Amino acid sequence: MAEEQQTEETKATLSQKLGVWGYKALCAVLRITHIKVVALVGRGIGYLVWATMPSRRRIVARNLRIAVNPALRSDKLSTMVRRNIVRTSMNLACSLKTGLMTDKEEQASIRIIGSEDFINCGKNGHTAICCVPHAGNWEILARIRPHFNEVENYGCMYRRLANPLLEKLVYKLRTMFGCQMFSKEEGLRAVLKLARTGGLLGVLSDQFTQEGIFIPYFGKTTGVTPLPALLYKRCKGKGHLLSVFTRNVSLGKWEAEMDRIIQIPEDCDSLEEITMQVNLALEKCQSEDILDGFWMHHRWKCTHKFAPQDALNRELIERYGSHPFRAIVGTPESFDEAPYLVPVLRLLKASRPDMQLTILCPKEQKAYWQSLSELVTHVCTTDEKQSAAQQLDADAVYNDGPFDILFMFNKNKKLVKSLKHLMPIMLCAFDDSGFKKIRARYTSAHTGAPRNRAADYVDNVRRFHFLDKLEADLYTPVGGNAEATGNFIAPFSTLGKADSWAESKWAELVKELGNATLLALPADETPAREMAERIGIPCLVCAPEAMPQHLGPNTTLYAVDGLIPQLAGAAGSKCTVIMASRLAERYGICLGDGHRYVCNHTPCHPCMQQACDMPTACTDAITVAQVLNK
Repeated sequence: MAEEQQTEETKATLSQKLGVWGYKALCAVLRITHIKVVALVGRGIGYLVWATMPSRRRIVARNLRIAVNPALRSDKLSTMVRRNIVRTSMNLACSLKTGLMTDKEEQASIRIIGSEDFINCGKNGHTAICCVPHAGNWEILARIRPHFNEVENYGCMYRRLANPLLEKLVYKLRTMFGCQMFSKEEGLRAVLKLARTGGLLGVLSDQFTQEGIFIPYFGKTTGVTPLPALLYKRCKGKGHLLSVFTRNVSLGKWEAEMDRIIQIPEDCDSLEEITMQVNLALEKCQSEDILDGFWMHHRWKCTHKFAPQDALNRELIERYGSHPFRAIVGTPESFDEAPYLVPVLRLLKASRPDMQLTILCPKEQKAYWQSLSELVTHVCTTDEKQSAAQQLDADAVYNDGPFDILFMFNKNKKLVKSLKHLMPIMLCAFDDSGFKKIRARYTSAHTGAPRNRAADYVDNVRRFHFLDKLEADLYTPVGGNAEATGNFIAPFSTLGKADSWAESKWAELVKELGNATLLALPADETPAREMAERIGIPCLVCAPEAMPQHLGPNTTLYAVDGLIPQLAGAAGSKCTVIMASRLAERYGICLGDGHRYVCNHTPCHPCMQQACDMPTACTDAITVAQVLNK
């Protein structure tokens, strides 16, 4: 045994050895230091952390807004953040002293409440599964083991330290009073054995876990461990769930509440439903003194797996959830590219019942995104006098709660920098965007056969976020006017003059159709009305957001490539599009089907240019017969 220990110490790195020596020196000092002095030092450290670590302040503020009130802000929120950081630092400092206290110090510092019910639940082959939140000084739950000698087994789950030498030392201090410690890295065999045998077992149940189940905690969905529920079911009628917590009552003094039995309804049988009852009990405990909670860690973090995959999880979210899962979507700068995001937004909304989308876009896109109210809740602009950050801080947006994730579908680094105060949120962007600390990198380049741009966005988001939704539902047109009829032509492109067709051919097309209306955006109003007058047809100048009022499944559009065909396809109109500068397979209409594309495949096609630099434009060879598919 001695040889194994010597070998382990030999393999340890110098930094690990220094860590152990430093911890031993700290313990030596703590042994001779009164607990109130340790508490005062901890408070001082807390003030230092609060003053020098803005990122930690943002995490605490985010957590408190979720746990207390999403509308908290300004002085009230800042005061709560400061008090929580100071108290948490004090509790953490005193937790180092807890295992080193003498019996006399322990009696003066710790008061146990409800020990009789606590003991009764762990006797005679029964098991008390103690769900412990990160609040107060939870290390005292190991220190008070001698108070429960009537119970044969007394244990607690914990996470090993990365330093093996330090882990061994801390483990010894934690178990010196008779508490058994079970590391999650060792598996659940020993824990399940205790649960079946009977006794008292503590589980820190409010820690975020990506491997757990996703259900509401304080009304906001997050990863939660199902371990207490699993142990409860394994006890087969001899298990009792309790919420056990500690709270700071004065300098260097704590109370341990041991008698909060969690009543599980008879029809509550699944791990998700039992865990939900545990969450509700822990919420009640922590709400009694919310500032005693350990809110300095990122409790409601967003990960790649942010969408619950189980139907029961979704039902629990709908039943208990109150705070939405909030996503910011930075749209492409080009309006022509923006409609390709609609399938992605549908995918996100379909993946979580509590999803709320906030759009950041140039002001010319604002009204368009506002018209998609079934998908979008808030729209903020990036190029107006009031900054996007200021708009996001307005009450109407702010009061819905903290944001969880930021999707950047453009390369606006200045915008991302201006949103720093919203952190910590997950940043997702294309890998060639130049953003630092991207947690989900989307590959913008696609190899193989050309595919629609919308498929790029959908596939990348699904690949990194484990979403499951049939694409058929994502590309269905909605919002068009079923009573609208007639033919429309759109001879003016938002892509530039390269995408054009001779006026004489438009006139010939109108003659073949018998009747048509010239459709144009406000930017082209003057030339559009002049051309309509020359051809002798009515002209409809329409903003992007208003087009669904005039187009629908019973209308037909003939247009050059650009924004108008995308909007018409989204409204359900059948479209024939003349493609000049772009490839139809890549930049075709993303919503609806049955659309036709007409192009002249010259050596320079597709050129991606705004103005044609060839003597003869490629569209000159396109005939009216081709457009009409005769």
